[in-house]
Amino acid sequence: MVAAIGQFLAQALRTAGLLLGIVTLVFLGVRAAPGDPIDHLLGETATEAERSSLRHQLHLDGPLWQQFGAMLGEIGDGTLGTSRAVAGQPVPVSGLIIDRLPSTLALALASLAAAIAFALPLGIIGACWRGRWPDHLARIWSLLGVSLPAFVSGPLAIFVFAVVLRWAPTPAHDAHPLAALALPALVIGFALSGRLARLLRSSLVEALGSDMANAWRARGADERRVLWRHAVPNALLPVVTLLGLQLAALLGGALVTEKIFGRKGLGTLLLDGIAARDHAVVQGCVLTIGALYVLAMHTSGAMAAWLDPRLRRPAADP
Repeated sequence: MVAAIGQFLAQALRTAGLLLGIVTLVFLGVRAAPGDPIDHLLGETATEAERSSLRHQLHLDGPLWQQFGAMLGEIGDGTLGTSRAVAGQPVPVSGLIIDRLPSTLALALASLAAAIAFALPLGIIGACWRGRWPDHLARIWSLLGVSLPAFVSGPLAIFVFAVVLRWAPTPAHDAHPLAALALPALVIGFALSGRLARLLRSSLVEALGSDMANAWRARGADERRVLWRHAVPNALLPVVTLLGLQLAALLGGALVTEKIFGRKGLGTLLLDGIAARDHAVVQGCVLTIGALYVLAMHTSGAMAAWLDPRLRRPAADP
């Protein structure tokens, strides 16, 4: 019990240190960028008094350590600072993030579900029929998914499925949220499925050729039983780890796809903050993405431990 509590506290300290490091790097990065955010907010016609007043409100008139302390205070009180440029009026950054976060979460989870739906059959087909035409087709799919970037596959999908076939709404249409979610989720899911299918195929090939699989066959088990009772559970462990990494990347990395499809998510909010030189928005978005990244990694670690009980055992003393 004491060891479990100590391990939990150590993990919490590592997580807090990681988030603090992320915030520090972002704090230094936005202030190292060229230009003055006051000029962007007020323009060149503002008086010196107006500029000094706004600089004081944004905590930009003191040394860096005071600015950093003010930023930590805004994180501590839950507002994450005040945005003045993105919303056109002073609003808490936390409110902007809460408004945009559901859209990003929905896109990330739907994309992950689409990627799993594509990758599982492709990986299993490639492993069971390796070297034959189904395997070649699955590998072509994987290659296309890995090689096509979102700025190519996104507009292409809009043209084919929204303009030509009219199966999905275009970004200009005021469609139902689920209808508007389907096409960008399929675009991202297609890209992710290439990596997942390749990893699952290689893991299944290794598991099907292992000594344990041969032992199952020697005891009279058919290939279907060997596949589903031994090979698939063992091959899913690296796939689950990759899924955690991909989910964490999706929570803040689907910037191009959100922009192409006109989705108001966390990624577009971050881009708007960067374009407007809104320090509070950039810092709040990056902190939120970092926290979601850590949460996704812990979740994937817990799932991996559930699939492989050996990961739940403490390391033996030498």
